[in-house]
Amino acid sequence: MHPVYSRLLNPTSIALANHIVDLECGPLASEYLAWNFNSGMSAIDGTLSHVLGHRDVLITSRHLYGGVHQLLHDWFAKPSNLDIAIETFDGEDVADFLACWSEVRQQHAGRFGDGRRAYLYLESPCNPHGYVLDVPSLCKAAHAAGLRVILDATVGTPFLQRPLQADDPDCRPDFLIHSYTKDLSGTGSVIAGCVIARNEDMFLPKGEPGWAETMFWNVYYVKGAFLSADAAFEVMQGMRTLELRMLHKCINTEILAKYLSAHPDIQVNCNAVEGHPNAALRERLLGFGLPAPLFTFEMKSLDGDSFRRFFDNLEPVYSHQISLGQTNTTISCPGLTTHSELDAAAQRKCRIFPTTIRVSVGCENPMDLLDHFAAVALAMIDPVSPGFSGKLMSRSRAKELIRNTYLEYHSRYIESCV
Repeated sequence: MHPVYSRLLNPTSIALANHIVDLECGPLASEYLAWNFNSGMSAIDGTLSHVLGHRDVLITSRHLYGGVHQLLHDWFAKPSNLDIAIETFDGEDVADFLACWSEVRQQHAGRFGDGRRAYLYLESPCNPHGYVLDVPSLCKAAHAAGLRVILDATVGTPFLQRPLQADDPDCRPDFLIHSYTKDLSGTGSVIAGCVIARNEDMFLPKGEPGWAETMFWNVYYVKGAFLSADAAFEVMQGMRTLELRMLHKCINTEILAKYLSAHPDIQVNCNAVEGHPNAALRERLLGFGLPAPLFTFEMKSLDGDSFRRFFDNLEPVYSHQISLGQTNTTISCPGLTTHSELDAAAQRKCRIFPTTIRVSVGCENPMDLLDHFAAVALAMIDPVSPGFSGKLMSRSRAKELIRNTYLEYHSRYIESCV
């Protein structure tokens, strides 16, 4: 591809597209192509607009970014738009999907009888809990059933997972999406996204058989959600430190999650915690067995006012921000922000409660994070729940946790380099 018109294709955006394909696809890079969009949501919208037809069926994993949930239900499912049937499966493995697929085939037999198709949309690791789906097995099962697969891989980045390099082609998603805005750029100062898919899905020269059905001509060329050269440059600058940042952040995630989970009154939703039902998938599918730098925790015993005082005073060490993937640690209440468009019942199904706090872990000295949490707990929680802070892990145990965790994962990282 060559630059034609700066808004559509410019050399910097093309360079970024080639770079993300190299990172994700490695030795298979020549078989894949990426299109850059002006946000992660526009990349998702562009992909769904490309594949979905009127009255098709879309099956999704339960835990999705709230903006995607809103896009699906408020636009794609709207009868006056595409009237897409949206179905959801719980769990993270193939058995959960197959059970859902069996029900969907019966429930929407009329649509399928009219020639409509089904697709599978996944987010792994997921927002807000960081859970990992068995993407290879889900892709294989979906492909065997005739479904194409879309994967939002934003939270993991190519540092933790490279699904398009699975040995078995059937285990690879058909479309892979990133929000560059998050950990790929790492600064929180640029908004951008991309879609990666096989060459024949993305572009064919005009006039060749099937050209009009490729993403370039079907969606990208006509919708106008292109990435500027300045934004593409900023993303590439951030990606230079991706590996350094992610290694630090993911180690900090395990430390913080284990520190919090040691408290009997804090419920931690993170697959880095020992005994977590999602831990085996994390260990098997994510690089070095590290967790994604995103998880949630809850303190259901606190009343609303006490919780708000505690949450507010976690700043400035835990910055109150809605986005994720920056070098500093940020927190939010997903029920009031990222997932506020879900009704109360849907939030409960996603394990999001009024006192759920989402943590996007940064690159700070982990002891700073733990010390500040303990200080705020002492000042804000102990007056209403005496002794709460005393149940936190001692500082000496926390130092030992930090030392052992850093040694373990840096040893794994070193072994991968030699």
